[in-house]
Amino acid sequence: MIYLTRYATSFTEDTTLISDIPYPQHAHLIDDTYKRAKAGLSYPPHKMANTVLDPSIIAYVKDSPVPGKTAFILAAGSQSWAGRTDRYDHDPDASLYYQCKIPFFTLTNIYAGRVASMFGGVDHISTDATACASSLKVMMDVQNLMNNFGFDRVIILSVEDSVCNTTLEFFGESGASLQYKDEGDTRPSAFDSVNRGFFIGQGAVLAVFEHEYQGMTEPVAKLLGAYTAAEDNANPLGQRDDGAGYSAAIEGALFVAKIDKNMVKLVKTHGTGTPVNNVAERIALRRSLNEFIATSYKQCIGHTLASSGLLETCILLEDMDNSIIPAIPNRTEDDDVFLSADSFVPDGPFLSLAAGMGNVYSAALFARA
Repeated sequence: MIYLTRYATSFTEDTTLISDIPYPQHAHLIDDTYKRAKAGLSYPPHKMANTVLDPSIIAYVKDSPVPGKTAFILAAGSQSWAGRTDRYDHDPDASLYYQCKIPFFTLTNIYAGRVASMFGGVDHISTDATACASSLKVMMDVQNLMNNFGFDRVIILSVEDSVCNTTLEFFGESGASLQYKDEGDTRPSAFDSVNRGFFIGQGAVLAVFEHEYQGMTEPVAKLLGAYTAAEDNANPLGQRDDGAGYSAAIEGALFVAKIDKNMVKLVKTHGTGTPVNNVAERIALRRSLNEFIATSYKQCIGHTLASSGLLETCILLEDMDNSIIPAIPNRTEDDDVFLSADSFVPDGPFLSLAAGMGNVYSAALFARA
């Protein structure tokens, strides 16, 4: 059995209006992450990562050796943070201005090696670049390393350079993120006919997964099974409206976990609230599961891109400990499946979903320990 034993999260529900870009929009922005960034010495992803690199978790890993090997995976969403911060021709006093003086420092694989060294005794280091699916896609790597290659501990760090001008302009131009000009009539929501979408958000998550061993800390949750699938789609930025990618991921995770679909009563959706995702994810869930309730966190904390899948899963675990499954914010329709009101916590395993550009769909099944 694979257990989640320690984790730390960082995010904000507060929003800030970013107005000095072609598509002004609110973002879930942690201002402190931009201090010293303008000097090119410390970039926002590094500073976000520092908020979850909990000294107690690092000490736990160092002081509690496992019988087998230890791996470190950085779920970064992309191969490099360089070039995503190119405000060279903009006002240096602008809120998102920072430039890359040390390009190598922004390569995610080099950063992964730097952080892995903090934990000591790491036998495997890798990075993942599957966009917004990244932190949930690596659950498949966790189970593979631990079930097939003699690893007893896998450390996951997920963070991305999410609130920068390039990302905001891309999501703004594509209409995926909610723009300021639309906010008078529309609020962030998912699976709704009136409100839609999300704001971009900063977030990070650190998680430790372990096999059971003598002296292991009390576990938080069990990872029952994970699977990442693709769908046949000529548009790598889009989604098929039949939900084929989501369905393949869900059914793959059920197969790996050896769980009947009727056992899954709770879903943490990808839940971007875009029209195409609303259709695809809803169809896939109704096809692949039976009776369930579903919620979404992107409308509360923003879309944290690479971090979103695992970060939102950890937030859900905390809500479950508080005996509540929160409603999807700003729903305008009564819905007891895609929740328009808070709900009780159903028994049994729960499903977590994520999707990334490039036709990547990830699903993971967890249960509280």
